Amino acid sequence: MTAMRTSPSASVKLAGFTVAVAAVFAASYGVARAVAPDGLAGRSSGGHSMAPGMEMGEPEAGHGGAHGDEPAPGPSAATAPGLAVADTGYRFVAEATTLASGPATPFRFRIDGPDGSPLQRYEALHERELHLIVVRRDLTGFQHVHPTRGADGTWSITLDLRQGGTWRAFADFAPSGGPTQLTLGVDLQVAGAFVPGTAPAAAAPTDASLAVAFDRRGDDVGVTVRRDGVAVEPEPYLGARGHLVALRAGDLAYLHVHPQEGGAPAVRFMAELPTSGTYALFFDYQVGGVVHTAATTTEVR
Repeated sequence: MTAMRTSPSASVKLAGFTVAVAAVFAASYGVARAVAPDGLAGRSSGGHSMAPGMEMGEPEAGHGGAHGDEPAPGPSAATAPGLAVADTGYRFVAEATTLASGPATPFRFRIDGPDGSPLQRYEALHERELHLIVVRRDLTGFQHVHPTRGADGTWSITLDLRQGGTWRAFADFAPSGGPTQLTLGVDLQVAGAFVPGTAPAAAAPTDASLAVAFDRRGDDVGVTVRRDGVAVEPEPYLGARGHLVALRAGDLAYLHVHPQEGGAPAVRFMAELPTSGTYALFFDYQVGGVVHTAATTTEVR
């Protein structure tokens, strides 16, 4: 077979055509990324309340920042938990997404599995099959509750929805034989007048002697509980000395972290907040047999 010869001018034209095609492909890829669906990626059954006296330490620069052209670490927008209603075949299905306002509004939902039927088998996550986090989109009204699952796989709970507006419900669970853990979210429209709040708003405390101080240094978050000015160690609650939920303002990307060993009486968490922005931190803890929730906001630069 005779090899084909290409003149110098033809080579230049061919090279130019190749560059042009590559540029069009790159531009198309950028557009596809831009329009891809985003998110594919208090109180409890014991009664939560916000603790007074909350303080926040000055944050340091985050650990492991970007070097050169490398992306910063942490979940991407496509993988941040809580932004999607469905993932890997599992779907958060609320019986109703428009609810009446009130202090004890019924809420029923199910988790549908890959076969389309309600999920019936769960792995326990910190002593519960499913944790339900509910918060208004202005980051007020935080609730961490544990609904009851019926024989048909439907979960039910009453929520404190006295304020109208758009709320976000997060189902945190691990299906048996499926992913290790999933967090799915759905918006709830609550009837009533909407008055924006200051995030995070504190509920009336149940124990005025308690005060909580937050100290964030990069990814390390320390929380100290004091009673009448004396540091106390929180009692075990759901298998740990405390639980920390971080929600990113704007899209409510969700991060649920558990404490590290040691450091008592303070409770320390390694919370890798994924991007710059404002985050609300909600700390569930138990003292004197009563579960409380303290909250603050922090800026990640």
